[in-house]
Amino acid sequence: MEDTDFDGLPWKEIQEISEKGLFEEVFKKIPKARFKFAAKEENRPALIKSAFKSLKRANQNASWGQATLLADIMQTYARKTLEG
Repeated sequence: MEDTDFDGLPWKEIQEISEKGLFEEVFKKIPKARFKFAAKEENRPALIKSAFKSLKRANQNASWGQATLLADIMQTYARKTLEG
C-alpha cells in the first residue's frame, strides 16, 4: 500500500531549506514510502495540493506557484533518493 498522506510533510521547512539549499536534514526525516509515491509523475497534483494547503495554513498569502515549486523540489529529490 502506498503512503499518500502528504499533509504531514514539513512543507514550511522544505520551503525554508530550499531557499537555503539545505535539503539533507529535512529529507532524512521522510519515510522512503513517501518518496516512492512522490517520485511518480501522476502523483504531482496531490503533492502540489498538499503543499499549497500547508503553506496557506502558515501564510494566507502563499501562492499556488510556491506550492508547485516545492512539489517539484520534492519530486526531484524523491527521484534522486530512489536512484541512489
